[in-house]
Amino acid sequence: MMDYLSSMYIDNEMDLDEKWQFVEKVRSDRSFYVQTLELLKQEQELWKMPEMPAMATATPWRPPFRAVLVRLLKPLGVAAAGFTAAVLLLFSGFQNPPPTVCRNRFVLYEPSAQQVELAGSFTGWQRLSMLPVGNSGYWELNLPIPSGEYRFAYILDGDRQMADPTLPTSEKDDFGGVNSILTVEDRV
Repeated sequence: MMDYLSSMYIDNEMDLDEKWQFVEKVRSDRSFYVQTLELLKQEQELWKMPEMPAMATATPWRPPFRAVLVRLLKPLGVAAAGFTAAVLLLFSGFQNPPPTVCRNRFVLYEPSAQQVELAGSFTGWQRLSMLPVGNSGYWELNLPIPSGEYRFAYILDGDRQMADPTLPTSEKDDFGGVNSILTVEDRV
C-alpha cells in the first residue's frame, strides 16, 4: 500500500488533498519516509538521459556516380538479356510442332447390339454414338484424333463394356473393365 501511494505521488496522480495527506504520512512514519526517498532515487535514475557520443560533423561518404549507375543498370541488363533469350527460344525452331491430327475409323461387328457407343481418353471418356452400317451388323465412327497413345472401349446397349477385338493391346481399368490401347502415329 505504501509503494502504491509513493508511486502515485511521484507520477503526479494525486489531487491536492491526497498530496497533503501523503506529506503528513511521510512526516509521521519514518519507514514510509525512507521507502519514499528510495523510490524517488530510482525514479531520478530512470529519468537521467544516457550520454551520447559526440558525432562527427564530416560530410557523409557518397559512392561515385559511375558506381551507382553500374549497380542500377547491371540487373536491368541481365533481365533484358534473359527476356531476349526467352523470346528468341519462343519464336525459334525449338518449338514442338502441334501433334498431327489423323482421322481414325472405328469399326465393330456386333449384330446383336441395339446401340453401340465409343468412350476413350481422346473423348474425355464422353460416350459418342456409333452409326450402324445398314443391316450388316457393323457399327462405325470416324474421328479426328491427334497423334499419341489412348485408351478406349465400346459400350454395348448402354451398359456392357467391351475392348476392341481387332487391337492386340489392352489393359484392365480401375472399374473392372478392359480398355483397348490405341497408338496414333504421325503420318508424314
